[in-house]
Amino acid sequence: MREINEKEIAAVSGAGLPEFLGDVNSALTDVSGLLDSALTSLKESTGFGARVSLTFRALGLNVAKSFLTAFSGFLATISA
Repeated sequence: MREINEKEIAAVSGAGLPEFLGDVNSALTDVSGLLDSALTSLKESTGFGARVSLTFRALGLNVAKSFLTAFSGFLATISA
């Protein structure tokens, strides 16, 4: 019979959910900062190629931010 490690127990029991939620919120903060930076760079850029690249970057970061916001809300709901 094999031993069950602490991570497996935490995954099954839901223990560690607050820490995971904290990590998701930290990632959300990082993505928000990157999005703000991309939007600032987009406003200041003059070249067509740079504007296209920054537009796609901002679009991807906006999608990621939306997903992380929804996921964080879901985790907050189930951890309450």
